Amino acid sequence: MDHWDELRMFLAVAEGGTVRAAADALGVNHATIIRGIGRLENKLNSKLFEKLATGYRLTDAGTDIVELAGQMATASSEIEARVFGRDQRVSGPLRFTLPISLATDLLMPTLAGFMHAYPDIALEIIASGTIANLGNREADVALRVVTGDTTPPGNLYGMKLCEFYTGYYGHLTLFAAPSGSIPWLLGPGEAVPSEWQPEGGIRMTATPIRFAEMRSQFEAARAAMGITLLPCFLGDADPVLARVPGGPVARIGDVWLLTHGETRQTKRVRLLCEYIRTAMQDYAGRMAGRPDII
Repeated sequence: MDHWDELRMFLAVAEGGTVRAAADALGVNHATIIRGIGRLENKLNSKLFEKLATGYRLTDAGTDIVELAGQMATASSEIEARVFGRDQRVSGPLRFTLPISLATDLLMPTLAGFMHAYPDIALEIIASGTIANLGNREADVALRVVTGDTTPPGNLYGMKLCEFYTGYYGHLTLFAAPSGSIPWLLGPGEAVPSEWQPEGGIRMTATPIRFAEMRSQFEAARAAMGITLLPCFLGDADPVLARVPGGPVARIGDVWLLTHGETRQTKRVRLLCEYIRTAMQDYAGRMAGRPDII
């Protein structure tokens, strides 16, 4: 099959359900996906999708080839990973994925230092709440928070760097002389805490304020809008925030640095991993809610 790009687009639509999702996944525009699917359908002389109001649904012909196309994608990724793993140059592309808050509020100086040390490495920083698939080469190195006592998938090579703790925070002025009721600032799926209540005369409102993502929660807490749950490394470092009196500090899980088995020997992967490992060792106290411990 000489239409590998079109097959990748076909798989992305099949997995995402819409052209827009496929375009976002592949980093191309909407029209490119539509044209690619059209070329593949012409090549195979068969309709692969039905266009519905809610998105795209595989036809019988599309269903027949989606598994084979997936196998081709896996084989292609394995070939790329094996070749990439032999690359010992201190130059070339390198994709690093990590949670947004770890990128923007903790590790950006470390990444700047890495780029100053190795200016020929074309680092791509993928700060996202979405977990990248290392096996499919969506990223070369990943920093992940693995919740509870679980471990990453067995096909990944990794090391546990430190523990990850969260606590409840609010603006200093809310606790200096409590007056009136304070709302909870909650993220998607978060419930009002029922196992504890703030101490020191702090009263909470019955109706919380909700946010779609953590950065807005953080900024709302900084604006004295209410009390919210934050990673300790973020809340403790902010000069206008303080921990809520009586609030628990809880371990959420562990921070892991991960690579794929085929790519971990690539020189630039090893160099980045060493930079991140050293930095996270220095930040272990902050991550655990003990900023005084180095």
